[in-house]
Amino acid sequence: MGSREKILGQIKANKPESLELPAIDLGLFDEGLDLLQEFTKKVEVVGGNVIQIASENEVQAKMTELFPDAKVKYSTLDETEAFNTLSIEAIQKPHDLEDLDILILKSDIAVAENGAVWLDDSKIPMRVLPFITKHLVFVLEEKSILGYMHEAYANIDDFGFGVFISGPSKTADIEQSLVIGAHGALSLTVFVKK
Repeated sequence: MGSREKILGQIKANKPESLELPAIDLGLFDEGLDLLQEFTKKVEVVGGNVIQIASENEVQAKMTELFPDAKVKYSTLDETEAFNTLSIEAIQKPHDLEDLDILILKSDIAVAENGAVWLDDSKIPMRVLPFITKHLVFVLEEKSILGYMHEAYANIDDFGFGVFISGPSKTADIEQSLVIGAHGALSLTVFVKK
């Protein structure tokens, strides 16, 4: 037995017992907040925008208005064939997406506490998409906004691949210079359908 196998065997043999997650009384956290208003405030604080809509049909027109020079666009919304200038099926490798200007995705869970939006594999045709696009757009229904992260985790059915995204990509150095779009999207827009 090599040292690697010996170390892994010792780790496996000394694994602590699993602990049950604590039972949380969600009523303790209910502050009677207007979840849409709180979500909007948190998204804006981290550099994103929230736009209320009556119908998903408004999304494409608004994105064309906001980013008229966008050439490479992709949406997972229904009836967006005319909007899409990219065929995901034709992509051979993630690097082929480096010029993606706009990506529009649907989500079923958002969190007012921190302005985060949940994406799982069923909503993302390729895992790299939300991280490589210049302008990331989410579409969700107002009723899918939850107050806190523990509520969101309780509503996630399957923990395969998934990610919470809050705001556009950003980083700051020791001199406190904030750079937006450093490692991902330059902008984040969330459309909330009433």
